[in-house]
Amino acid sequence: MIEKWPIEAQITVTDSAERMHLESLDSWLRMDSSFRGRTKLSGTPSENDLGTAVELLTVAIGSGGVISVLAASLSSWFQQPKRTDITLKVTRPNGKSVEIHARRATLDEITKLLHETLETGEGATE
Repeated sequence: MIEKWPIEAQITVTDSAERMHLESLDSWLRMDSSFRGRTKLSGTPSENDLGTAVELLTVAIGSGGVISVLAASLSSWFQQPKRTDITLKVTRPNGKSVEIHARRATLDEITKLLHETLETGEGATE
């Protein structure tokens, strides 16, 4: 499969009880000009209320260091109160994914994991 930049990284929370944090992460990423207009929340209608249950945050990832910017943003977001028990799953369109645990993740580890999972380069195949 040939993938070209930008690719869409799909971010989910592994514990469904923690899905509300995706809205917080979306807001956090939008504060960085690198991600304005590049994020989208998706979900399904909730059974018991009028809103939508957010299940997925999609981030358009381009070339040129955006993966490192995403890693830094995630690292900073993880350090905010009430984020230490969260595990995020980042999946690329071809299905390759990685789980990042807030409690154990350092900036270097997050950067390495995201590069290994998301980076392909222009026209690369997997």
